Amino acid sequence: AVAHEWITQRAGSEKTFEQLAAVLPHAELYALTHTDGVEIETGGRPIQTSSLDRNPLLKNRRALALPFMPAAWRNISRDHYDLVVTSSHACAKGFRPGRDALHLSYVHAPMRYAWDREIDGRIGGSIDPLAPARSVLRHWDKGSTKWVDSFAANSTAVADRIKRYYGREARVIAPPVDVDYFSAASETERGHLLAFSRFIPYKRIDLAVQVAADLGEPLVIAGSGPMEKELRGLADEIAPGLVTFVISPSQAELRTLYAGARALIFPAYEDFGIIPIEAQAAGCPVVGLARGGSVDTVADGSTGLLVEDQTLEAFSAGTAALLEDPIDADRCRDHAAGFSSQRFRSEIGNWINDVLTDA
Repeated sequence: AVAHEWITQRAGSEKTFEQLAAVLPHAELYALTHTDGVEIETGGRPIQTSSLDRNPLLKNRRALALPFMPAAWRNISRDHYDLVVTSSHACAKGFRPGRDALHLSYVHAPMRYAWDREIDGRIGGSIDPLAPARSVLRHWDKGSTKWVDSFAANSTAVADRIKRYYGREARVIAPPVDVDYFSAASETERGHLLAFSRFIPYKRIDLAVQVAADLGEPLVIAGSGPMEKELRGLADEIAPGLVTFVISPSQAELRTLYAGARALIFPAYEDFGIIPIEAQAAGCPVVGLARGGSVDTVADGSTGLLVEDQTLEAFSAGTAALLEDPIDADRCRDHAAGFSSQRFRSEIGNWINDVLTDA
């Protein structure tokens, strides 16, 4: 069996689930919930869901549903499998296989609700509704690891947190990226800086605007989200005439933006971060933070520059240095090629074979 937390969109973790399913083409597939209309490539196999998928109050309210997720995974666990692979960033690793089955868990991040709320602010503002339950969540989350025979992590940063929180080692296997699509971008003159992400606080797109203002360089901001009005106001105030917004770009538009960018400014702390890989696949170097997934995805000094601090001074200096001494686009493409879907499937297959051999 292959199991994933929930399917509400086809983003990075869902694409990883697709590739895990491709490695095990005869496996049964599971998710707690599956939003109508979200297409996932499964080779024609159905995705079986839990009772939460049929509860209109809980289906799309993950914080509200969280206390019920461990029981939901117990209820859909089956004892007739000899191998279970879970794609986990919350409770999926609590899937209980049969007594003689092996359970391998690919972890996108340890449960943020329990451990890492402070890392990036994705889980709300100053009010923390889960604070009273945090110790219970941590107790369950660590206890659920007893059902896992082997862990893999999507980055070195996540492997370090698995060791710190669970006391377990994890093999690092970077997730799959469609590098072939982005490397096929047509050559074009590179004339702008680029920032691409959801417009939410932890992404720190405001830093990219400040860098553009500081250096007097044109910037394209691509994406969408609740901070759009705030970011437009900041751009008008400190960088008039320098910033262009491209809202909800298509994949084709995004590829063109990458190909025309002198550098991607990527200030966010991410567990992995697919965007820098896509940019490098299109020949675009990256200025990123020297923490989190960027340490794995950007070859510092070779395909981009990593800076120590999430500040204007650090990102402005790093961007200026990269613009003064441009990085070879082919070097970026060659580096990104190491994150392909084919590479991911091969490494997952090797992991499974190694665990089966040692069992």
